[in-house]
Amino acid sequence: MRTIKFKGKCCHSDAWAYGNLVDYGEDEYPEIQGFDVYHEGNDIWQEPTVERDTIGQVAGLYDKNGKEIYEGDIVRCNEFVYEVVYERKRFASFALRRDKDMYDHYFGEAMECDACEVIGNIHDNPELVNPAAKGGEQ
Repeated sequence: MRTIKFKGKCCHSDAWAYGNLVDYGEDEYPEIQGFDVYHEGNDIWQEPTVERDTIGQVAGLYDKNGKEIYEGDIVRCNEFVYEVVYERKRFASFALRRDKDMYDHYFGEAMECDACEVIGNIHDNPELVNPAAKGGEQ
């Protein structure tokens, strides 16, 4: 059985929290509980509130460097760059998306994780998956 874990960007810093998601409803910020916050190379124990739109679930997979892969991560697989998305049409399946309308590969089917490397995420590095986001060419 795989571990169900989430990450989210802390409301009051640029740190990312990893752990169990506790959502109190629309009127309050959700919390990540039970694990550490990673900030500037240090683990800090706390249960921070996180920005709702940054929450991503762990895919249960690791990149070629042993780093956990989460929904919202940006991965490089061979020469291509993808966004990791949860494909709700398939049971517990994570896909690699290259644009809004096209799903190229599903983990465990057509793409080997040991060929992938997490290079960022859509919240901190949107220009990696969409160069036009920072004025670059697409």
